[in-house]
Amino acid sequence: MYSVVPALFVHVVPFVVQPLSVLSPLPMTNAEIRAVTQPPLARFLAARGQVWRVPMVLAGAGLMAAASQASVPVGPIPITLQSLMLFVLAGLCGMRLVFQIVLVWLLFAVVGLPVLAGGAGGPEAMMGGSAGFLLGMLLAAPLAARTAEHTFEPARLTGAFLLGHALILAMGWAWLATLVGVGRAFADGILPFLAGAVIKSLIAALLVWAIRRKVRPS
Repeated sequence: MYSVVPALFVHVVPFVVQPLSVLSPLPMTNAEIRAVTQPPLARFLAARGQVWRVPMVLAGAGLMAAASQASVPVGPIPITLQSLMLFVLAGLCGMRLVFQIVLVWLLFAVVGLPVLAGGAGGPEAMMGGSAGFLLGMLLAAPLAARTAEHTFEPARLTGAFLLGHALILAMGWAWLATLVGVGRAFADGILPFLAGAVIKSLIAALLVWAIRRKVRPS
């Protein structure tokens, strides 16, 4: 009788274990992981071809210009939706594409197109009190996008966008201090923007998460 028990294990257990093993998820390959975590617009370019890059860069620069027009004058530096749009694009585009978008937007400003806050443009606008903030955006966008290329978890995106805002504010403060002094630069160029930086980082992270969750590959 007891000899029957090992025989049952030998013949019955495989019939139970094998179907269950089919139900367990297989480990994802590197290509599958990249497909899920890759920002959607970068994935679109990879699938549809680089011919779409120029239209997407121009469209992104147009969105940055539109966000710049929603501005509230506060001292020498206006409060705008620039950084909100910046980090939403960073979360959707990836490092290379968002860097190109911000670069083209700033080049449009250099040649005089009214793409900055309040419809400003031209070399004087680029070299005014906002110069440090604008350069900070050019650097912060790809850095934030680097995180977004690996995850779209809201908490991690919020952290990346907060660090991006910190870089923008630090560079803006450094430049503005050469024009009006360290104390006034902090009072006029940093303090009014701290709460907005936190709020915009959170909103941008939630927007990116919602969009990417909706369009992620199955």
